[in-house]
Amino acid sequence: MGTLLQCSTIHFKIDGLLLSCNQMSADYLFMQDKLYDVQYDTGDKVIQCGRHNDIFKLWLQFRAKGLIGFEKHMDHLMEMAEYLVERIEAEKDKFYLILKPEMVNVSFWYIPKRLRGLPHNQHRISELGKICPILKGRMMEAGTLMIGYQPDDKRPNFFRNIISSAAVTKADVDFLLSEMDRLGQDL
Repeated sequence: MGTLLQCSTIHFKIDGLLLSCNQMSADYLFMQDKLYDVQYDTGDKVIQCGRHNDIFKLWLQFRAKGLIGFEKHMDHLMEMAEYLVERIEAEKDKFYLILKPEMVNVSFWYIPKRLRGLPHNQHRISELGKICPILKGRMMEAGTLMIGYQPDDKRPNFFRNIISSAAVTKADVDFLLSEMDRLGQDL
């Protein structure tokens, strides 16, 4: 949803339950003689005590965007993920889609020239996994891309691109794939 990291919400059926369990009423932390009404002091009402109320970020976004705005935002992210999948499938000689995404996480391998056209077997998969850290290093050195990679219980390292910014365009997706090919074709 584009909310900054460290944003959380927790809901209870019983009103006041969290407050009754966690309230310390520590006068040295939560002064009762403040200029403003103490009901607005969230410190004694959240699990984190005196830390900021993390859900406030999401609340502000809801106030600004509303449900329709969030719907448009999520639709755009899904469209960009679908476009990335379409482009990967159109360039099967250079990229291998690991699985069709259900959300905005697109998992794939980049295939350098030396591995193109070879059978997709365990040896090739192992080699593709070795390429991920090298190619990410090149991206970072060039300062043009930053895509995470990871293994899972079935596969060695693979790229996991997460489209989370509403500013991402088709041109950005096109650049991502062409830049990966430019930086990695000699691997």
